[in-house]
Amino acid sequence: MAFCGHCGAYAATGSKFCSSCGKPLEAESNTYEQGNERPYQQPVARSGDTGDEKFLCILCYFGILLLIPYLTRPNSQFVKYHSNQGLVLMLLAIACSVVAVIPILGWIASFVGGIFCFVCWVIGIINVVKGEMKPLPTIGKITILK
Repeated sequence: MAFCGHCGAYAATGSKFCSSCGKPLEAESNTYEQGNERPYQQPVARSGDTGDEKFLCILCYFGILLLIPYLTRPNSQFVKYHSNQGLVLMLLAIACSVVAVIPILGWIASFVGGIFCFVCWVIGIINVVKGEMKPLPTIGKITILK
């Protein structure tokens, strides 16, 4: 049976990458077979696996409430990641609102941008609930908070 040396998740024997964290699997050190002296390694809890962190990170996608998780859990990579995603999404929503003052073209751009913001908001919350740190479409690679 194979497991990831980084996150401890089980992986299919012969896999080159972990299906949980995406890190490359080492060919020699990730298998456990009967008769092998290597002891059983229990999976390591990943950041975002606790329900408390997930609830806090959901707040990251509700505008200024992103400050609550960011300030209460400053050492958590999971919280920092979703706080950044929420901040970028909030700034995009503000930009769409500002563009809405321009007649016709601004209204259309604001409408399309609003739909995009809503879709990103849903995707962000789903990623939090799953405990994943996946970037949002198009805007997910922008980093403001480090």
